[in-house]
Amino acid sequence: MHTILPNETEILKWILHTATHAYHIEYFLQKLQIGSEDPDRPHDIVHQGSKFDWEAVRGFALQFRTDGKELYLPQIMAAREYHRQQYHHQKWNQFYPNATSDALELGAVDAVCSLLEPREYQGGSHTYEQIGEIANKNPIHKVAWMKYAISEMKRIKQPDLTEITSFSGIPTEGITPQTHDIILGRVHKSLHQLENEHSYNFYNNSESIIREILK
Repeated sequence: MHTILPNETEILKWILHTATHAYHIEYFLQKLQIGSEDPDRPHDIVHQGSKFDWEAVRGFALQFRTDGKELYLPQIMAAREYHRQQYHHQKWNQFYPNATSDALELGAVDAVCSLLEPREYQGGSHTYEQIGEIANKNPIHKVAWMKYAISEMKRIKQPDLTEITSFSGIPTEGITPQTHDIILGRVHKSLHQLENEHSYNFYNNSESIIREILK
């Protein structure tokens, strides 16, 4: 199979999407004091299997290509499998009888956050009530944890993700300054690495959409 590579705009959209999700879930994890056992935090963007790794970026970023997404589905799925080596997926996506309550709460919050977000491949953003109905269709060992996460998350002030249209728009509210710094630091380190190792051009690109996201 011929490998198709994403362009700068598609990669930036993926990196922003991922940074936004990292903020979103860290917001709830830190408010609820969940995830202390997870070594891969901030969520999704550090250590082996990070969504900022080239093995993930080159597949996931193709979601943002409008013509014929089915052509890229094998690459997108390969990127997903690469990412699923991370702790939170290992404990949540497979049945682990010895998984701790902290690990299962973390997996449930991640699942709920992903459904709250406007992800096209999941049918767009969902309400908590809709997510509750979706939870009922999950494997039996996940249902109670998702229902618990929904009940706890609903009680908290909800962050407005629609305002995050650039990296400078990632809020500081609800997360520690250290978490915020790591998210932005990982963004720029990853983009520079992609420039150096895969010949992309983000920082000197004159395209307005690229400059807008990077601001």
